Amino acid sequence: MTNWTDDEGLMEELARAARQEEEVPEHRRRAAYAAFAWRTIDEELLSLTHDSLLTATAAVRGAEDARTLSFEGGGLSLELEVDGSVLTGQVLLPGSMGEVTMERADSEIRTTRTDASGFFSLPDAVGTVRFAFELDGVVRRTEWVVL
Repeated sequence: MTNWTDDEGLMEELARAARQEEEVPEHRRRAAYAAFAWRTIDEELLSLTHDSLLTATAAVRGAEDARTLSFEGGGLSLELEVDGSVLTGQVLLPGSMGEVTMERADSEIRTTRTDASGFFSLPDAVGTVRFAFELDGVVRRTEWVVL
């Protein structure tokens, strides 16, 4: 990066950049897009609001009970139940038909469609995962959780 000591030099450099005389390196282009994507992060993140493993009553339940999780944010709620390795869930939003994507930390991605009531099911849901659902052109993602 150049240390500017005169306005003329700065203006010449800005004019050259505006004319795109020099190619922007790809790593800087990716960094700019990534920084821009953070502008709506609060709208896009579904926060964990309930996890049955974290409640006080979890200690008195049997080891075979299903785990329940709830996520909320941006006008969308996602309810999940994990029984063994089978996950069932519901997107709680009027007209919530769509695709739910489960992303695993090992880069495996699995997608399923919801029915008319927002229900869906995914077998073999284990490991560190997060879920995504597109609403009004914006992909809403949950926090990462370990199932």
